[in-house]
Amino acid sequence: MKKVLIHFKDYATKHLDNLGLKYTESNGELDVIVDDIPYEVVDGYYQDPDEQLCERLGIDYDLVNCIEAL
Repeated sequence: MKKVLIHFKDYATKHLDNLGLKYTESNGELDVIVDDIPYEVVDGYYQDPDEQLCERLGIDYDLVNCIEAL
């Protein structure tokens, strides 16, 4: 399974703890590695793939700095 690295703002600790996601601190950010979820177009509606990933995982996209494939 493919993995992605999500870089969070440094104040997202409570949100990550509530989701049960383990994180490490690096360069002023919180880093989380999760399984990638295949992108889907739903009812012909295009959604940003990063936003869709966060939505499916219950992650507040406003707390995300960057998402990158591993």
